[in-house]
Order: sequence, then C-alpha cells, then structure tokens
Amino acid sequence: MGRALRFSVGIPAYNQGEFLEATILSLLNQTRPPDEIVISDHYSSDNTPEIIAKYAAHVRAVKPPQGVNLTAQYNFTLSSQSGDWITLLSSDDVARPRFCEALCAGAGSRDDAVLVRAGWENIDADDAVVSSEYLLSVPKVEQPPATLLSQKNGPKVGFAAFAIRREAYLRSGPILASLESLADWALFVQMAPFGSFVYANEILSGYRVGHGGNKFRKRVGMWVRDEARMFGEVFPLAATRCGMKSAEERAWIGQASRANFLRYLAAASDEFPAEERAEIAPLFETWAEQTGNQRTLHSFAAGDRIRDPVGLTQKAKRILRPVAQNLVAQLHRR
Repeated sequence: MGRALRFSVGIPAYNQGEFLEATILSLLNQTRPPDEIVISDHYSSDNTPEIIAKYAAHVRAVKPPQGVNLTAQYNFTLSSQSGDWITLLSSDDVARPRFCEALCAGAGSRDDAVLVRAGWENIDADDAVVSSEYLLSVPKVEQPPATLLSQKNGPKVGFAAFAIRREAYLRSGPILASLESLADWALFVQMAPFGSFVYANEILSGYRVGHGGNKFRKRVGMWVRDEARMFGEVFPLAATRCGMKSAEERAWIGQASRANFLRYLAAASDEFPAEERAEIAPLFETWAEQTGNQRTLHSFAAGDRIRDPVGLTQKAKRILRPVAQNLVAQLHRR
C-alpha cells in the first residue's frame, strides 16, 4: 500500500478577522482533518493577528513580502504549503465537514490527477445560503486538452472548492505575476496541460458573497486588464504545453478573446449609463486592439448599447441553469 497523501490548506488573509475564526474552525472540524493549515497574513491591521495567535497550536503563520498584490499573495501561500496536495481557502469562506475528505478521495482516485474540483454554496455575511453551485457541465474526469479548452470562457473550477497536486503546480510555475484579480482562473488554466481534472459532485464549502459591494463597478478595470493578459500570455503558454503549436490549433484563443471582450463590453453597457461610458472606455483599449474591436469600443464610448453576442443555446442555458442547480441540490438533500 502506498503512502497516504498529505493535504495542506492555505489561507491568504488580509483584514477579514470577523470571518477568519469561522474559517479556521471549519477546518478543525473535518471528517478528515488537513495535515497542515497555513495562514498567510498580509500585515492585517484588524484583529486577524489575534485570531491567528489564538489558534497558534493548530496553524502555521507566514507573512508574504509587504506590499505584494493578490497574485503574489496566492503564489506565496501556495508555495508555503508542504502537502502532496494543496489548496487555497479565502479567509472569509468556510469548509464543509467533508471538504478535506472528498478532495483527498478525488486526488487519490487517479494517478494522473492534478486538480480536483467540487461544488460550493454561496453564503452571505450571516452564513445564510444564497445558492448552491454544482459544476453541471463538467465530466467526472477530464483530460488535456479538454481541461484547457473548457476554460476559454471562464474558470471551470470554483475557487472555494478545489485542490491541486503540489508537484504539478511547481512544474507549471507561479501564476503570472502581473495579474491583478483573476489569479485563480490563471492557476486552473496553467494546471490544465499536466494531467486530469477530477470532479466530486458534492457541496464542499461556503463561498462568502454580497459583503463587498458592486464588484463589477469596483473591479472592471482589473478584470479587463487581466482578461487581456489571460488571452495574451496565460492561454498561449498552456496551449503550447498541450502541444497546440500551429496557428490553426491555436485559433480558438483569439476567438474566445473576442467573444469575452464583447461579453464584458455588453455587461458594462448594462452597468454604466451612456454618459459614463466614454470615461471607462479607455480601460478596454488594449484588449480592443488585441481583438480588433476598436470600432465597437468607439460605439460604446459614444453611448451606444452593446449587446451580448451569445447565441440562443447559451441564453437558454443561462435561463435554465438556476432550475437545474435547484434540482441537483434537492436530490442531494434526499
């Protein structure tokens, strides 16, 4: 019988002391406890250090270099873990009791597994469940290059319910340092060429939503810049590692970038009134040049409404998705 795998959980923390204790307690009350809990506190000014000190017997505290961005914080937290399999859990999220057990079972189910993903619940600041999120469109086992191609319109992994093989993360290299906000998507994309993704069809965590205000308005600039970086750097490297080297084999990257650009511009049309669009249009300029959508951006800046380019099939999926999620949740509660 082979050696039992070691499982580490890393918690990148910054000024979320009001939730951090619940995060720690959720990991200390597991059906299969983690072998290591690493908390990477980025010099919090609230009560986060006191909470960490309270649980010093159960966690290992580390500090990243002062002033690093979110991506560097994630890379530091991942590289500080020593388990065979590692994960990140935000300092305002909670792990359900089978979080570690189910992720470890998925990790041990295939020799070529490099990532395990599962469902999660969106919860509010008071722990009330807002919605259940199962990954309805992913197979139980997915292999390269499908692991990469399936993520071209966004991550097919929930940030609050995943684990990755540490050795594969080290082989893939750190998450692109220039990314400002979409580091989780980049992490999942860069893992795609190295082996199988396994899906555990159960809810393993609570992902905190709703307490940060309107994130689209706050983060649209970061997200747009990061999307351009994803399609300009992260996807091309992953495609090369998947053996896609010819222009024909890589054509999907440009196509996906253009589709995502139009989707973001349509969302901005819905969020920002016509008189504000000229002010935010410069945020999209680099990405517009990459995708050849300068004319569409000029129309947006002039106050025109940009419509989401998704087809009827995708629109139907968006409408039916909440119904399907509720049905799956009901089946799991029986």
